[in-house]
Order: sequence, then C-alpha cells, then structure tokens
Amino acid sequence: MIRKLVVSILVISLAVPLPLFAAVIGEFAVITGDVTVTRAGKVMKPKVKDKVETLDLIQTGKNSNARVVLTDASAMALGPNTKLEMKQFDIQGTKTTGLFYVPMGLVQTNIAKALGPGSKFEMQTPTAIAGVRGTAWITLVEPMLQAGVAGSQSTFYGLAQTISVFNTALPTQVMTVAAGNFTVVAAGVAPTVAAAFVPATVAGLTSTLGAAAIPGVAAGVGAGAAAVGTTGAVGAGTAAGTATVAGIGTGTIAAGVVAAAAVAAAVAATTSAKTDTTPAHTTTSRH
Repeated sequence: MIRKLVVSILVISLAVPLPLFAAVIGEFAVITGDVTVTRAGKVMKPKVKDKVETLDLIQTGKNSNARVVLTDASAMALGPNTKLEMKQFDIQGTKTTGLFYVPMGLVQTNIAKALGPGSKFEMQTPTAIAGVRGTAWITLVEPMLQAGVAGSQSTFYGLAQTISVFNTALPTQVMTVAAGNFTVVAAGVAPTVAAAFVPATVAGLTSTLGAAAIPGVAAGVGAGAAAVGTTGAVGAGTAAGTATVAGIGTGTIAAGVVAAAAVAAAVAATTSAKTDTTPAHTTTSRH
C-alpha cells in the first residue's frame, strides 16, 4: 500500500506543471498607473515590494510604467503599453540563466554585474533575440506591416558595452551592437547594420519610463561608435540622424518620444547624414 502511494506521488509530481513551482526572482521597485501581473492564469494588481516570480507576465497600460529589480540587483524598466514575460531566471554559483520575452513595448535593462562562465541572459522578441554578458540597453518592439501582413519589428539600442542580436529565423547572422548604436530586426530579415543613434531619440524613449527609469543608466551615449557587422569586420557607425524621419510606432511610445524625435530631425537637418538603404522595412522610424 505504501509503495503504491509513493509511486502515485511520484507520478503526480511529474505531471504537475512547472508554473506551480515558480520561484521568486525579484520584486517591484516602482509602479506607476495601470500595472498588472498575470500568474498561473490569475490577473493581479501588484504593489511596490511585491515579489516577481518566474513565468509572470507583467503588463503596463497607457501612461503607466514599472521597474523590476531581480535578485542579483539587475533591473528592468517597462514603458507604457508594454508586456514582459519573466520566462526564466536562475543563479547557480557563478552561472546565471535569464530568459525574458517582450511581445510589445519598451523595456530598459541593466545587468548589475558581469555574468560568469556558462551564463546566458537573453531578451527575446517576436523577431529577435539579444544576448548579453553584462551591459545596459533598450528593447523596443513596435507594430508594423510587412507585405500587407500585421507583425512587429524590434529595435535594440546599446547603452553600455555590447549586445549580440540575431533574427530568430536567421540565427547565424549575428549583429554586435556597441554602446551608442542601434539595430532593427523585422520578421524574416537579418538585423540592420549597427549605426549610431541620436542621443535625443533615446532620451525621449527613456523619458516615457518616468520614475521607473533605471538610475545611473545613461539616456544616450556618444554617437559614432564603431559597430561590428555580421561578417565580424569592424565598420564606422553611421552618423547621427541617418534614419528617415517618419512616424514612431503607434501605441508603444508616449508623446515625449515624438518631441524628442523632432529634436532628432533638427539634428539630422544640420548634419551630413546619409539615408539608410538597408532593405526590409515597409515602415520607418527615427533613431
């Protein structure tokens, strides 16, 4: 009888889904406006100091934002109309594994310290994966139309050190993005060549984070930093203001970004910027 009971318990434990054993991986440091957490199918309204667990889906509404601090002091700040899924975060000795998914919106990330050997820290989006070791960057996922089909594109802005970005459909074509540069990834297309962003544009993005913006993370770093291409050769970053002046993604970025983009346009008008001829986009945005 006891043996049958033990076997039954083992069978049940194997059948129980992982969400029931989700671990605490951090807590909310800042919450402004309409912020929710979906956990095991239940939607909750978190408060500052409330715990964050693996598999949590954090969502911000209009004019709302939040900052999450992980157990290793790394931080993520969510802009308005953003979703962030905490897929996995685990520390075993010097090895850290972090997997996060941004289906839409704006997330500023800062890794508190360099990751040890064998570590993996990835920010995933519908079109791309950004892998890092110890750095700061911004992930922006915007809606777009490609060949008449609704989808999204992902833009990554390097704020410190470097990030490695690739399209999930083209994992061998990796773009290394140094601080001060950005790359754009649309569905089915390799990342654009890393180019210098206009600091005013990134400052505008950061402004939408409000009080949730991560302290000590620069809003924009020097333009013109060198960028490493998919072939591994180092090329000069494109001059600030190279991207075509057009509308910024709807529903994702607050009005502060539009104002910043106007500043960026003025900067571009006074520089000898060249037009980015990288194909693959049916919509354009300012960088």
